[in-house]
Amino acid sequence: MDDWVLVVIGIAFLVGIYLIISYFFYRKVFLNFRHNTIQLFNPEDDLNIETYNWYKEIPKDDIYIKSYDNLKLHATYIPSHDKKSEKLAIVLHGYKSSSYDLITVCKMYSDLGFKILLIDHRGHGKSEGKFTSMGHFEKYDLKKWFHYSTRNFGQNIKILLHGVSMGAATSVLATKFKESKNVSLLVLESGFTNFKASLKLSTRNKLLLIFLWGISFYTLIFHKFLLSEINPLKALEKSCIPTLIIHSKNDRVISEAMSKKLFEAVNTDLKDFLIIEDAKHALAFATNKTKYKQKVLEMTERVFDLKKSDIKKCK
Repeated sequence: MDDWVLVVIGIAFLVGIYLIISYFFYRKVFLNFRHNTIQLFNPEDDLNIETYNWYKEIPKDDIYIKSYDNLKLHATYIPSHDKKSEKLAIVLHGYKSSSYDLITVCKMYSDLGFKILLIDHRGHGKSEGKFTSMGHFEKYDLKKWFHYSTRNFGQNIKILLHGVSMGAATSVLATKFKESKNVSLLVLESGFTNFKASLKLSTRNKLLLIFLWGISFYTLIFHKFLLSEINPLKALEKSCIPTLIIHSKNDRVISEAMSKKLFEAVNTDLKDFLIIEDAKHALAFATNKTKYKQKVLEMTERVFDLKKSDIKKCK
């Protein structure tokens, strides 16, 4: 057998092994995430008992809409204590999590007089879906929730988007749509600049990073997008929406440099940056509620018409 034939066979073998391993990682990140879900909110924790009781007792409804690809998407709607309120907080959780994990955040916005849509991303919680896309397709789902909001709460509704991790990325990516014109404030916790950078930071064995190209190959083949397209930083550079960036100091998925890049990219002077010491990824609120709530309150006071009684209640 000629040497060149052996070389071709060798290259084909290596490429095959590479694609097999890449496929394994693709499935682990984008398809098999539901086998290893994360619960961030523990109702039995003494610090959460008040919030848990509030959530059980407050009036709320399960809302379902259809995604562009015919998935049944779920959100929990919590009405405002002020029936005339034109403020809506849309709250978006992170990867492997669910809307339930952010009920502590919802109580904060409820105290401030907001209506609330607590959303389950596709493939998470009570929403249908067999894959996640780390914000790429989720931004189209959020676009549908924008439609729902203006249709049910009026064209004058002022929206606050509160996103954590993947929810933060989704929030930013959705600002490209004209339907986001009602968004008045972005609160972004543990948000990544782009998904590839976050994956590089969170992967302990750096040798695995050579498979990023292969993973992107499979997302293109099966879902029609590349990993490089999940780029909130690029989207934020075009945004003039007031923004609060929140970073957890002990975050191993999102670096402080990433968070600062997001902050610097915001194209408005009405922005702020908060670091929560000792907090891990997506756990800034649980780590220091007082500091977190104070900074959110400062931003919402600057953007929304808040009642003094609501401000006092939130404090």
